[in-house]
Amino acid sequence: MTAAAAPVRYAYPTDRPLPPVSPRLKAQAEDFEAMVMSQMISPMFEGLKSDGPFDGGAGESAFRGFLIQEFGKSVAARGGIGLSDMLIRSLLVTEEPAHAQ
Repeated sequence: MTAAAAPVRYAYPTDRPLPPVSPRLKAQAEDFEAMVMSQMISPMFEGLKSDGPFDGGAGESAFRGFLIQEFGKSVAARGGIGLSDMLIRSLLVTEEPAHAQ
């Protein structure tokens, strides 16, 4: 009788806190989450018309993309939907021997 192979894990266990990771990895994962959040937020602004005495005109439509990017960054900086942590956990699996797993 042979021993069963260990199940393949695709992410660092969620029941454990993340080990220390490089600030660069954390920042890049957060940047990725900010980009995803911006893409998710973007449809909320489609079809919005600014008219009346306080409309933004051409300037508003030109800078709306920047506003959406900043919304995405803001959401990601406050924890977002957890995508950056999931990304880090999935990347840590490739380094499991280094973390004594």
